[in-house]
Amino acid sequence: MPTNLHALIRYRTIDECLSKKGRIWTWEELSSACADKIYEYEGIDVLPSRRTIMYDIQHMRSGKLGYHAPIAYDRLRKSYFYEDPDFSIQKFPLNRDDLFELQYALSILKNFQGFENTSGIENIITKLEHTVTLQEPTTKEIIAFDHSLNEPGQKWLHQLYDFIQNENVLRIRYQPFHLDKPYERIISPYLLKEYDNRWFLVCWDHDRNSIRNFALDRLLAVQKEPIRYYLDPKFDADVYFKSVIGVTVPQKTKPQKILIRVEATDAKYLLTKPLHPTQLMVKEKDSYSDFSIEVIPNFELESVLLSFGERLTVMKPVSLRRKLRDRLEQQVSKYN
Repeated sequence: MPTNLHALIRYRTIDECLSKKGRIWTWEELSSACADKIYEYEGIDVLPSRRTIMYDIQHMRSGKLGYHAPIAYDRLRKSYFYEDPDFSIQKFPLNRDDLFELQYALSILKNFQGFENTSGIENIITKLEHTVTLQEPTTKEIIAFDHSLNEPGQKWLHQLYDFIQNENVLRIRYQPFHLDKPYERIISPYLLKEYDNRWFLVCWDHDRNSIRNFALDRLLAVQKEPIRYYLDPKFDADVYFKSVIGVTVPQKTKPQKILIRVEATDAKYLLTKPLHPTQLMVKEKDSYSDFSIEVIPNFELESVLLSFGERLTVMKPVSLRRKLRDRLEQQVSKYN
C-alpha cells in the first residue's frame, strides 16, 4: 500500500522537523523535507501538496494515530511548531513484547486486505504499521499464511457476511463437482467456515429442511429472497462441528471411537498436532504408538488418515478399516 507508506514517512518526517528547536517550519519546508525522505526510502520523486501537509498535521493532532501531537501555528512566522518542546511521536510506552504483539496482529490483519468493504481494516493496518515502524522500522516478513485472497469463491465473502449479519434468506445457484448442471436452493445462511484453504457456507436448506454446507468456489449466483429467515433453535456452531474433522457432518450419525496405529516418528508428530481434540494416546511402544479419537467418520477424516500413507493403520472400527482398504486397493490398481 504505497499511499499509506508515504503517509507514514511524512508523519515521521514532520515529527523530526518539529522536534528540531530553533528552526522555522513553513508548510513548504515540511513538504520539501517529506519529499527528500520519500525519495530516500522509496526512490520516488514526489512533492506533497499544501493540502496533503495540512491533512497530515490534522491527523497527527486528532489522536486517530494513537497520539495527540501538540502542533501549533505561528501566524507571524507562518510556521508550525510543537507547543510541548519535549513531545515526539517516537516516545511510545511500548516495550519489545508489545511491539512483537503488534507485529503479529498486523501480519494477521494483512491477510484480510483485498476483501471488499474492509476500509476499517485498512485503517487499522495503517495505524499498526505506523506504530510498529516508529520503533522497529523493518520490511522483513516473518509470518506467511497458506491461503490466498484471490482463490475462487472468496469474492462472495463480503456479500455473504452482510447477508448473515442481516439474516437475509438467499437463493443460490450451485454447481457441484459431480453434476453436469447447476441447481438452485433457498437457504438461510448461518456461518462462513474455512477448512483446508477453502471457504464454506453453513446454512439451513429450506428445500431439504436440514443444515447443509456449500463450497463458495462452486457458487455461481447469490440473490436475496423475500422469505422469512429461519434459524434452527438447535444450531450451535461449536456443537455442530465438535465431532467431525472438516466441514462435512453426516446426518443421524453418532461419533465412533477410531483406533489408529502410527510409527514412532509420526507419534511425535501427532502429539504436537492432534488429529482432533478428543485424541488420546492409548499405547506406546518403541516402534509404534496407538491413538484414539472419537469422531463421526466422513470424507475429510478419510483424507487425513490416508495422507499418512503406509505409516498409519486404522485398527478399529472394522467398517472404516475396510473402507480405507478398498480405497487403497483401487488406488494401487491404477498403478498396475
